[in-house]
Amino acid sequence: MKKLMTDKNRQDILSIVFAAICLALVLYVANLWQGFQYLLGVFSPILIGAGLAFVFNVPMKKIEGKLKQWKVSKGLLRPLAISLVLLLFLFIATGVVAIIVPTLAVSVSRLGHTIQTVIPQIGSWLASTGLLNSEQLTDISSYLTDSGLINKGAQFLTNLTGNLSGILGNVFTVMMALFLMFAMLGSKEHLASITNRILDVTLPKKVGDRLRYVGSVMVETYDGFLMGQLIEAFIIGFLVFGAYSLAGLPYASMTGVLAGVLSFIPYIGPFAACGLGAVFIFTISPWQALLSIVVFQLVQLVEGNLIYPRVVGSQVGLPSLFTLAAALVGGNLFGLVGMIFFTPIFAVIYRLVKEMVEEKERLLTEKEGEG
Repeated sequence: MKKLMTDKNRQDILSIVFAAICLALVLYVANLWQGFQYLLGVFSPILIGAGLAFVFNVPMKKIEGKLKQWKVSKGLLRPLAISLVLLLFLFIATGVVAIIVPTLAVSVSRLGHTIQTVIPQIGSWLASTGLLNSEQLTDISSYLTDSGLINKGAQFLTNLTGNLSGILGNVFTVMMALFLMFAMLGSKEHLASITNRILDVTLPKKVGDRLRYVGSVMVETYDGFLMGQLIEAFIIGFLVFGAYSLAGLPYASMTGVLAGVLSFIPYIGPFAACGLGAVFIFTISPWQALLSIVVFQLVQLVEGNLIYPRVVGSQVGLPSLFTLAAALVGGNLFGLVGMIFFTPIFAVIYRLVKEMVEEKERLLTEKEGEG
């Protein structure tokens, strides 16, 4: 009887504690979120460095494999691989900045003038075809002027340029993150050993083994996703650049870079690259902007049916519905970075839940067979 009372008291205490925690979360959610954001800001160099190390570890492992095949000495293997990863990072960053930022600045100055020139031409053409009369054209023109859509479009491009400049201007955070990235890449085996030892002395063996398995699934999923997407980014970038150049379209290099960078975002990325490229080209020629959309979709058709299945395929093993949901949830929570990295996160969760369900079904089948 005393034991039953003790168990009941314990359950009551746990229920009260749980209710108090839930109430505190509801009452102080704004303060907790502010505190979380503050901690993110404080530890941002470490988090960014760890994220970059996780990403660039994928090509580094491939580079180390090639260097081993070429009989590079063990002492030079890691430093040489890290140096090549650094060159790869600098090449990508310099290319993106040198191509996109100047284009944004020029496009902002041209956009307003182009729209003011093109809208009357479109209005005249619509009037000549009889689709709209002069009164309707006047109403549409007044709406565009009053709504400020033109100014908002120019302001969007201006803000985008400012955001890129702000990211590049935070030199201390970037330098610290890069330093931590290379430090982590150079001592990743040591970090893995320390992590395993901490798991062994702090957690039961079953729990530790489970965490190690989850970690191995995460590494395997991200390796497949990131390596496939890196190759895919270079391929789609060169395809768009080549197609636009052959079609005589302006901003071929910039649209190619956008297509490569945004290819990491499932489904949404290609549409965004196509739309942004068309906006920039619109500042030169509206008709070429329409042609660019057609050319981009043709490239996307070829790439999606012939190249993507062979390069990336089903690396993450995630159904299309969950892939789109991952991009939307990640984008709402963490912006562009979230849209990129939430797809593998969803893939890891999907795989673990699938394995758990299959294991439970197997045990139930065995139990029914014994019965």
